[in-house]
Amino acid sequence: MISSSQLQFAYSPQKKFSFPDIQCNDKETLLILGQSGKGKTTLLHLLALLLTPESGEILISGKPVRNLSPREVTAVRARHIGIIYQRPHFVSSLSVLDNILLSNFLADQKEDRHKVKHLAAQLGFSDHLAKKPSRLSQGEQQRVSIARALMNNPSVILADEPTSNLDDDNCHRVIGLLKNQSASIGASLVVVTHDQRLKDEFPNQVFL
Repeated sequence: MISSSQLQFAYSPQKKFSFPDIQCNDKETLLILGQSGKGKTTLLHLLALLLTPESGEILISGKPVRNLSPREVTAVRARHIGIIYQRPHFVSSLSVLDNILLSNFLADQKEDRHKVKHLAAQLGFSDHLAKKPSRLSQGEQQRVSIARALMNNPSVILADEPTSNLDDDNCHRVIGLLKNQSASIGASLVVVTHDQRLKDEFPNQVFL
């Protein structure tokens, strides 16, 4: 479960954002829709604890994060938040398998190769685990990103423009995978996008 209230953030006196309150309970989905310049990625980075709000409150699994130390914030993010970026960030020298296993390392958990293989089978890239990420298509890279975000059974999954570079078929396929996988682990799913194709996919929506 993730919620926020009265969030504000400023890059400069001229570039300030005030965001609507959000709430997404366990196993629920939320679409945050807005055009460029509305602060969509900034909001996602606030919810992911990558940025600190100037004011307002964020709760992860019902617990406030405002007064956590930097080390505690890092631990909460690694253990409880799965992030899917618009452009997948991979270590180019590592295989797909090892890129996914980095999630365990960052959360200070034991490598779980069995889970990687299980997720790869579910998401349809079992044949690509030994490859470098650069050899995969955009759709395949996005599925690998989903697997990596799921590795530690997060309570919250945040996706930043997960369909912006995909055709219609892959767009709906990726959203279906995100919904199914987040529901399977009981996580909240928050998708931040400008992609109007997703309006009919989510009953709960917030507009920026």
